[in-house]
Amino acid sequence: MAYDAEDCEFQILNDGKIVISVQEESDLAENETDEDEDNINNVSSKDPSNADTFSALETVVEWYEQQSECCPTQLLLLKRIIDHAAKKRRCTMVQGKISDCFP
Repeated sequence: MAYDAEDCEFQILNDGKIVISVQEESDLAENETDEDEDNINNVSSKDPSNADTFSALETVVEWYEQQSECCPTQLLLLKRIIDHAAKKRRCTMVQGKISDCFP
């Protein structure tokens, strides 16, 4: 008991103070959630589409092939990346089966 009285963090809260404390914590949590959702929406809206990415990579490959210091190994790597982008673009363009929606 004597230790509790000396504890700096020990406070006696009545019902009113408890309610106010919980409401403040709830308001802080809601504000953080709203900010997190805003950040997620902003990030996702800035991402390029699969079609845009594929188009940009095609341009990069065409440009790189025209360079005098074009390295076949790096060109192959770029072509593998463009193949990956093409697969992603094709997946978004293909209509899925209705059975895929229901496991």
